[in-house]
Amino acid sequence: MHRREALRMGAALLTVPFARRLRAAPSWEQEFAEFVQQGLAQTGTPGLSVAIVRAGEVRFSAGYGLANVKAKVPVTPDTGFHIASVSKVVTGAALLQLQEQQRYQLDEPISRYLDFEVVHPQFPAVPITFRHLFTHTSGISDAVYGGTKEFAVTGDPTLPLRDFLTGYLSPGGRWYAADKCFLAARPGTQWQYSNVAIALLGYLAGRVSPDPLEKLTQQQFFGPLGMRNTGWKLSKLSAAKVARPYKIVAGQAQELPPTGYPDWPAGLLRTSARDFAQFLAMLTNQGKLAGHQYLRPDTLQAFLAPQPIVVSADNPSIKQALIWQLRELPGGGRVASHSGGDPGADTVACLQPDQGTGVLAFANASGNPAFRAFQKEVVLRLLKQAAA
Repeated sequence: MHRREALRMGAALLTVPFARRLRAAPSWEQEFAEFVQQGLAQTGTPGLSVAIVRAGEVRFSAGYGLANVKAKVPVTPDTGFHIASVSKVVTGAALLQLQEQQRYQLDEPISRYLDFEVVHPQFPAVPITFRHLFTHTSGISDAVYGGTKEFAVTGDPTLPLRDFLTGYLSPGGRWYAADKCFLAARPGTQWQYSNVAIALLGYLAGRVSPDPLEKLTQQQFFGPLGMRNTGWKLSKLSAAKVARPYKIVAGQAQELPPTGYPDWPAGLLRTSARDFAQFLAMLTNQGKLAGHQYLRPDTLQAFLAPQPIVVSADNPSIKQALIWQLRELPGGGRVASHSGGDPGADTVACLQPDQGTGVLAFANASGNPAFRAFQKEVVLRLLKQAAA
């Protein structure tokens, strides 16, 4: 099963890009459009949507290529994309908003709020905390989940989130295996990316507050921010406004069925570049937008602060924040980023807190090395323009 990731068509398919120009120079727009069109053609990728935000304003959003190859529907800034693991930053923001309301504390044991048992089998006396889930240090492993094909379905998941979590994490559960569902490491001591852990964090939203994550994010973020083409379920979105997913085979795009997973808080959000740019704009403006304070500045600072855990021994410059990862840019400076990959989706969102800027790039095709090299250059060009 292709799972969401943390580290990581021909020219005839391309159309004139739909773009909304705000403050980017026309010459830059034209040069960037030509670069993207060439990159899509060379990598065989059907479509791409991008945006730039700065200090609470969406400065640029655009769509290139096709959302639906067969029907020749172009990508626009309002085309919905499956953003895979970039979804996690929304789940994290929702939980931090609840933490602001003092419904829980980051270093509290999650067992105080759960209605089923989650205990590390090798370290039963060491509590798993909210911070452990936020930072991929809980000891929960995706080993069984990532290797079990029965979890993936076409469309929206049918297995309830609680049933999935109890079946995976509680002794006697359908998929529970003490030596595989958990690492041989004490909670808080070893980093390993875990979709299941973030799914559990999403479930906890409905345990520490009256509303489950889906309702909470709609009320607290999507509605107030005007994110009209955003949702956790395909059934609640207009199919005509959502990009079709594809995989690239021998340079050609082959359409895939839309995929769903029971760990939906970890990677099943669908949103448009224009919508998600509003969310990023809020984060680049001290958690405030249009007079509404979504997250306090100190909460936002904690969201992006490096945690004392080693993510990669081979690349010590990578730091884990709460959900976000912090990386050094080639030309200097640090960026908080999160990427996502699923069948028919390859996405990335970045923030530069010291610049007050953010960018995103969403594609509707499974990633490969050629595309990711192109995507990296797209992001670097967007970041450079954001700072200009």
